[in-house]
Amino acid sequence: MRLRYLRQEEKGKSRGLYETCFPEDTAKFVDYYYEEKCRDNEIIVMEEQDQICSMIHANPFTVSCCGQRADVHYLVAVATDPMYRRQGCMWRLLQELLQKERKNGEPFSFLMPANPAYYGPFGYRYWGNQRVWETKDAQTEKLRGYIMNQKNCAEDVDNKELAQISNQILDEKFDLYIPRNASYYERMKKEQQSEDGAVVPVCDRDGQLCGSFCYSMEDGFEIREPLWKAHAKLPGESENLCLPKERVTPLMMGRILHLPAFVKLLRFADAYEETLQIRDELLPENNGCYRIYIDSTGGTAEKVEQCESASAMDIAIFGQQMFDKLKIFVNELV
Repeated sequence: MRLRYLRQEEKGKSRGLYETCFPEDTAKFVDYYYEEKCRDNEIIVMEEQDQICSMIHANPFTVSCCGQRADVHYLVAVATDPMYRRQGCMWRLLQELLQKERKNGEPFSFLMPANPAYYGPFGYRYWGNQRVWETKDAQTEKLRGYIMNQKNCAEDVDNKELAQISNQILDEKFDLYIPRNASYYERMKKEQQSEDGAVVPVCDRDGQLCGSFCYSMEDGFEIREPLWKAHAKLPGESENLCLPKERVTPLMMGRILHLPAFVKLLRFADAYEETLQIRDELLPENNGCYRIYIDSTGGTAEKVEQCESASAMDIAIFGQQMFDKLKIFVNELV
């Protein structure tokens, strides 16, 4: 079998495997995915006689971590044709892809697992401090009633202004999140439309934009990503919307790719200092003894020669410990 990256004009060849392995996604959503997300992603595949047997899609995102920006990839559409499973295809794909991302200086990788047990051997661990925001039942019904009485409720949203407001809210409350921009919301609107939904703006009593929420009607009514300030209200309503309730819900799994680059992103109010003998079977470039120091000004992971007294630690465990110190809001679907 041959391992390679698909050229841009070839990406559509992977759709058959996508539809075989993810039958729950509607044709409308898959159309959106291949028209929008495949414009700038990478697709690495294993082929046999020009047939795609296994694949991973690496979708690019910029994250904000403790006030620092970094480019990373979100792995999705991780799939192998049933005829080619348990032949080591995914190990080869992941090792090649993660090696490449590490060489590019990417600090970590993340994914949303269908089966978390599958990714443990590859060094991924759940983000135990990941948050979601939800609306209470009564408020969900109020939002649903408003939407049912509106037409084209997201037509006049200023995507740039909406991104600025969302980033203010996220930056105040979270250590790790994906910053928004106008392009993010333009694509978000298309994603919601592919699931019979929309991005809906909410304003304050003076009519000024102060947040938004998304909804989907594909499998019944579902509110997604309610992001608004305390004084938000719906048009025609006198009462302010209650702030969304926050819940700890591990959804994503993360994995350190480049240890020094990852530690450099971190900022901790209480200083962390440790000398560790790091082990990484998948990415041996991370192996070695590191003196790690992190405080409120930044972090360093310096390789050292002498480490007789250092504790040995798998990179997956170290990553889990570090991610669990961060308050995370990363809930992207694709």
